[in-house]
Amino acid sequence: MGSLDQSNEQFRAEFRATIPQGYSGIRHAAIIAGFGILVIGVCAWLISPPLGWPDLAMIPLVVIGWNLLEWWGHKMLHRPGKSALSRALYTRHTLTHHRFFTEEHGVLEGPRDLKIVFFPAFALPLITLMALVPAAVVWLAISLNAGLVFLISTVAMYLLFEAFHLCAHLPDTHWITRIPLVDTMRRHHLAHHDPSLMMTHNMNFTLPWADWFFETSDVRRGFWGTTFNGASTRHVRRPDAGR
Repeated sequence: MGSLDQSNEQFRAEFRATIPQGYSGIRHAAIIAGFGILVIGVCAWLISPPLGWPDLAMIPLVVIGWNLLEWWGHKMLHRPGKSALSRALYTRHTLTHHRFFTEEHGVLEGPRDLKIVFFPAFALPLITLMALVPAAVVWLAISLNAGLVFLISTVAMYLLFEAFHLCAHLPDTHWITRIPLVDTMRRHHLAHHDPSLMMTHNMNFTLPWADWFFETSDVRRGFWGTTFNGASTRHVRRPDAGR
């Protein structure tokens, strides 16, 4: 095992020592999923069918909006910023997550490692509260159904984000990593953990669309090729290889 791997193993051991003894990764995942399913269930119960096309149009709107925001937000996590919050997020993500998981050693080794995979449990309730504002605007501008679909879609995208991020750090022998799109985003994200790419490339978690659009994907393919690239490295380019 090389010196870099020894350093990575040492950092992993040091981080694990800071995890509270009572922490449960399974409970962490259950809280996130439980809250998300509860919000989606309540919103679905409040919907009055039938749904019109303006209501359903909220789904692609949220998917595209989320994709752009996760791309931008992830780029911001790699900059320390001036506020205490931005510095804390930078430390948590760039200085901790990227040292715990490297491109070569990107697999979690147990449920307690979920502490460094998932966002804190309060993140989804906070995002849900923030989403209430645009959802209310949609309600007033279009309909209550549209506002509820907007909220359902936002919560669903957060759950998808956490699920895809988890899948990215599962062993490549796990059956779920071979599902189309999951295999694409797993390779996409693990490549992001390459120090030569992490500041500039592969910022998306859920779908590689913003990376494709802004040419920050390490895959040189068209829209559909990038989306369904899978685990292939045939079309991968690295920054020092030019375009």
